[in-house]
Amino acid sequence: MKRNNEKSGKHKKQSLWLPLLFIIFLLAIISALLIYFQQQQNFSVVKIEGKGAAINLSKSYGFVYFSSGNISKGAVLAEEGDVLAFNNTFLPFNDISQDSLQVNDTGDSLILVNGKVNTIIISDKETLLPWFSSMKEKDIDALKMLYFKSEIPPSYIPYLKEIARIKPKTSLAFEMEDSLNIIASYFKQADFFDPRLAIVSLNKEELPILKQWKNMACIYLDLQDSIVTEALPELPALRQCILTSDSHISSDFFQNNLQLEQLTILGQMHDWSLIYPLRNLKELTINNEQPAIDFSSIKNALPNLSVLVISGPGINIDSLNAFKNLKWLGLPDNTSQEQFNTITTTLHHLQVMELNGGDSIADLSALQKLTNLRGLVITDTVMDKPSLLALKNLQYLSLPVKNRQDSIYLMALEKSLPGCIIVPNGGACLGLGWLLLLIPIIVFFSIVLRTKWAKENLFKTYTHEAS
Repeated sequence: MKRNNEKSGKHKKQSLWLPLLFIIFLLAIISALLIYFQQQQNFSVVKIEGKGAAINLSKSYGFVYFSSGNISKGAVLAEEGDVLAFNNTFLPFNDISQDSLQVNDTGDSLILVNGKVNTIIISDKETLLPWFSSMKEKDIDALKMLYFKSEIPPSYIPYLKEIARIKPKTSLAFEMEDSLNIIASYFKQADFFDPRLAIVSLNKEELPILKQWKNMACIYLDLQDSIVTEALPELPALRQCILTSDSHISSDFFQNNLQLEQLTILGQMHDWSLIYPLRNLKELTINNEQPAIDFSSIKNALPNLSVLVISGPGINIDSLNAFKNLKWLGLPDNTSQEQFNTITTTLHHLQVMELNGGDSIADLSALQKLTNLRGLVITDTVMDKPSLLALKNLQYLSLPVKNRQDSIYLMALEKSLPGCIIVPNGGACLGLGWLLLLIPIIVFFSIVLRTKWAKENLFKTYTHEAS
């Protein structure tokens, strides 16, 4: 009897261990799959219909814009969390399943996306009272942003309060011209919102007002001062910063926000030391003419980058080969053919590449080594057209407008790459003068330079010429 009891005890222990081992095995598989898929960059090809041009502000490569109109449809590459713009419309891209956007911005006060109100424009030049008075909750179920172009009329306050009750996380954008008075008017009369995205233009003295938005995850910040010694205030939820500036910015500007994961710098930077403490950065985009960025310093300071987009010159470009986690790469302007060939051999996990054409990289055949390549953007003359015909896995190809005008080559591309969306781009701005001039225009929200060009709508000119 004792032996039987011992045997039954052993069987019970085994019966308990087997399910436990099975559960541990399943958990290990699930963990491995989660780690694997977290490492994959899930970008989308976002198709945008409407008359104008679109840009991905979070990953701008030389301020490349993609025209759209009656003949062509625009499309941009984007990941979840990126900030897109179309003409005067900001499009936070937070739903990767919604990759087709039809924008109607012909109205003065309401901007529609896919037939629903996306943005309400507050302006003293137009009255929203008739629309506000008949507004129902379903009318704003797709609302993403309030765009303040003037101080808030007192008659709007009850309606804004109701919108805040229904959509408290609505993003906020403020016109640059007279921006301080507009922002002051907002905080005095309508500080009802808890935005996840804010688009503001501030002097360094006004930076502390940002502390009121404790749950802000993304900020588009234009700094107006020539010298900025103050640090950005602590914003615990902040994960993404798009910074446009021609300022001398202190190296400790981000010292209170070391949790940043995504940083975009648009403008003329003078010192790159402000980015090196950001050890949690996963994405870094820089549009800058000088000084050249040192990739060896980035490699040592920012080991976890999966996205690196550099418009402008670089030094120690060979150090790019050490970024084994990169999935998205925009090459610096001065990359040589030899460096390009080595990079494509070493960084074989790349899914998106952006590069200037021209004489420096005349042979594109090395792209065939990138078996995971799904997106390709070229912003200057394509010197090697045949090599593009062999990139069978491409889902997205953007070429300069002048290459799109070669109808015979375009037909060959469409035949050779049947599953690929091929769109024209407006090219990259060349030289510091154009860089500083195009920041406010391409960025689409009236961040204007304090020069004689400030009030000219150059972007409409470029769009007209491109179409």
